Amino acid sequence: MQNTKEIIIRQLSEPYRTLLSPVSFDGLEEIRFRIGQPVTLYYYNRTVFLNESGHTNIRSTGRNDLEALSACLCNHSVYAYLNEIKDGFITIRGGHRVGLAGKCVEKNGRITGISSISGINLRIAREYKNCAKDLLPHLHRIGGIQNTLLLSPPQCGKTTYLRDIARLLSADYKITVVDERSEIAGTYDGIPQFDLGPQTDVLDRFPKAEGMLLALRSLSPQILITDELGDDRDIEAIKKLYGAGCRIIATMHGDSLTDLSQAKKDMLSYFNLILLMGRQNNKPAVSAIKQLR
Repeated sequence: MQNTKEIIIRQLSEPYRTLLSPVSFDGLEEIRFRIGQPVTLYYYNRTVFLNESGHTNIRSTGRNDLEALSACLCNHSVYAYLNEIKDGFITIRGGHRVGLAGKCVEKNGRITGISSISGINLRIAREYKNCAKDLLPHLHRIGGIQNTLLLSPPQCGKTTYLRDIARLLSADYKITVVDERSEIAGTYDGIPQFDLGPQTDVLDRFPKAEGMLLALRSLSPQILITDELGDDRDIEAIKKLYGAGCRIIATMHGDSLTDLSQAKKDMLSYFNLILLMGRQNNKPAVSAIKQLR
């Protein structure tokens, strides 16, 4: 079975296949390609700039380099990825997400795409099976699973834990994952790239609020899982799930409960358990568990 490094390198153009072949992917979180700048590797606690030999001298990325890389990442069919590109990213084989920087293309006041690509951010997704296993006793209460919210700043492992929670709970419950940005399941060509368990359905790239309501109408989930709650439409959808007896496990950005805006505090009234996320030994970890009610 291919490992993460092999899967990613096979999808790159030259010179990047050669450039990244000697690089360690252990702890690597992002690979950045910026026009006129060296390829940059972001590990949790350090940054590395690459040249042709994989050392720290600078080799600048050119326009032709980025165009060739974009074509490879889109399987030489940019048209097939237009719906994703207009949202600023695409998902590649292995469930890895590729963010795009460039010039906005608009039509009738709406963003329809990105042209003149000036930067590419390849964010490496990883699966840590059983990372959430010790949380299961906290999720369970008399009457079933608690409505649970994972809270942290970006890149502290909320989605990684959410993915493993879905996998673990799907042994006993029907689950629907509403995956608006293809991050939880990492769906590629219609197939989730991560193991979400035997009783999990995925609504990929559905707008979050609409996806939650569609799941309630058509998939009869016992537990609904989704990422990055935030706006008023999400609150309205959660009200309906709550009233229908569907349990909710979700994430939200924030440093602490006291830092949440009033709108997000209103959302907290629908949750029983808060998991505050952080980093420990360069890996995602739960830093605190708060029982609200």
